[in-house]
Amino acid sequence: MQRNNIAKPVQGWASCAGLPARRGTKERASQVRMRQTMQKAILAIVLASLSLPAAAQDTGFKNFNLFKDVLPGVDFFAANRQQATPFEKPLTESRQKLVDLLGSAIPKGAIFICSTLEQKDAVYEPRAIKMGYGWVLMALTAEARADETLARLKAQTGGQVPPQVLERLQNRSPEMQAAAEAGMVRSAARQMAYAVLQTALTETKDFRLTRLEDMARSPLPDWLDIGIATYAAGGATNVDMLQQRLDEAFPLEDIFSMSRPYVAPSAEGGSGGGFMIRMEGSPGGMPPAGAGGGTRGGGGRQMPKDVQDRMLFDAQSSTFFEFLRQKTGPDRTRELIGHCRAGKDTRAFVTRDDVLGSDFAKIEQEWTEWVRALKSERPMEMRIQRSPDRPGPPPW
Repeated sequence: MQRNNIAKPVQGWASCAGLPARRGTKERASQVRMRQTMQKAILAIVLASLSLPAAAQDTGFKNFNLFKDVLPGVDFFAANRQQATPFEKPLTESRQKLVDLLGSAIPKGAIFICSTLEQKDAVYEPRAIKMGYGWVLMALTAEARADETLARLKAQTGGQVPPQVLERLQNRSPEMQAAAEAGMVRSAARQMAYAVLQTALTETKDFRLTRLEDMARSPLPDWLDIGIATYAAGGATNVDMLQQRLDEAFPLEDIFSMSRPYVAPSAEGGSGGGFMIRMEGSPGGMPPAGAGGGTRGGGGRQMPKDVQDRMLFDAQSSTFFEFLRQKTGPDRTRELIGHCRAGKDTRAFVTRDDVLGSDFAKIEQEWTEWVRALKSERPMEMRIQRSPDRPGPPPW
């Protein structure tokens, strides 16, 4: 019995030593190595996912996560990745237009998407610039704009906000929400163009968000800054107004040399989106032609003269830029930018025989006829009209 018991282990060892058993050992070893490889891969994925919040925390901006290269050359700081989605396609297209006009040496930038006022207060531009960004923008969501407007109204009224105004701020229709988002994205595209013009074409001035709409910070004439930025953002605005007021427009030669009319920052304007004018009671939402003093149709309210002047200047600048671009092509447009960057006169360029010809009066007449023939399609954010029982600016 003892001998048999000893033989069995030996027999078992002998069977394990056979070829089939050796193959099984190799397979088991291979499986072990495969499991180890998979475990390492899973661990790497987990560590990578954990590194995102840590990296965002290292930026020093409270309540922001950093999302790198959402589009070429632009990082986003936001509460979540989804907030950057509406910007991707429009700003990618805008940036490509700028590259086509200015070349590929465009400084990298960052956009902070603020969905709360706490986030807005946490944005510190100098810190972002030290992180290596050439320019920094801030975009307020519809919710943040509504909160900002409500806080301002409470401060102005001692906390007694009219119920109908409070209702409008807190319960926006889907149409209003979509318009607010479209306005936020379009504003960001235009501001990105201003930022690029101020940082890509000069090395002597540091970027300042508070000076974003100061055209003097670009080496180009003001009309060309406006034309390029509007083109990059998707096309001319205020065309309705220009068509109705061509008789009141600035002489085209003056547009080439004058500064953009100054408008004092409005208490209604908020931050990060510039000012927006809302009109009522006339086709296209603009004051009827010949309305003295900028009287709004239907409401009897006045549009200040400086605002009218700026709107006309911007409309003339953007439409002439598009007129020239379509007439002469991209090569001549890039040549114009180089010509003006060198401090040379715009009229001297456009009246060349190989550009628009030497007859300046004819050029202005052709541009006027081209403007009259334009079919104006206002951006979505400009299509939302206020009803007579809803006074005040829209809450974005």
